[in-house]
Amino acid sequence: MTDAAARVDAWLWAVRIYKTRSAATTACRAGHVRVNGEKAKAAQPVRPGDEVRVRIGGFDRMLVVRQTITKRVGAALVAASVDDQTP
Repeated sequence: MTDAAARVDAWLWAVRIYKTRSAATTACRAGHVRVNGEKAKAAQPVRPGDEVRVRIGGFDRMLVVRQTITKRVGAALVAASVDDQTP
């Protein structure tokens, strides 16, 4: 856990948006992930304060990075790492 940059696919997997990192990578390749309004490649770095939009099941989830993590952690730490602003 750190405030340095992390890959967007690893971060999405770590905060439990996707069940596997490869699923997060596939979503990035398909154009379902946007960082600060622009389509993101899997290796694009995210930093605290970045807005990540993810299209899952026909709906967009709007997430704000609070803390960059690259390993899956418990639910309490996930809540501290992401701010879900989905309406």
